[in-house]
Amino acid sequence: MIVVADTSVLCYLALLDCLHILPRRFGAVVIPSEVADECVQLGAPDKLRSFIGNPPDWFCIIDAPMDHIPELATLDAGESAAIHLALSRRETLLLIDERRGRALAKSLGLSVSGTLGVLADAARRGWIDFDQEFHRLRTQTNFRVSPEVIAGLRRFSQETR
Repeated sequence: MIVVADTSVLCYLALLDCLHILPRRFGAVVIPSEVADECVQLGAPDKLRSFIGNPPDWFCIIDAPMDHIPELATLDAGESAAIHLALSRRETLLLIDERRGRALAKSLGLSVSGTLGVLADAARRGWIDFDQEFHRLRTQTNFRVSPEVIAGLRRFSQETR
């Protein structure tokens, strides 16, 4: 399976020091160059800028084919490019947090997950403590999510594999 990531998931995982989950769970992750550009913008967290500046072997930055998909014009450049890249690959999982981007990606037939999905899956596998990481996410970043989503992910993270 190919995994394509958008900026927000990489940013939050970098801030939590949880980027190590990605290769352990997925093997490799690709991002379009537009996402890489967002990750190194002034104001991006130093941990993320450092990661993108010296990416590990399991991480690849490539140019996304940009087909004309009118619905994607409403998204920012990174989200749009990530969706384009995911659409160009077979059996792709798109890691994206933004609600509109997730909804558009799903409407185009993509499988999606986000920061919390990655954390819940890692907790379910016994790699991290979901409640601890969610607490850090909520108190150390601007991450927002509904209580219903958290309750569902908490239940999922506690299921036995």
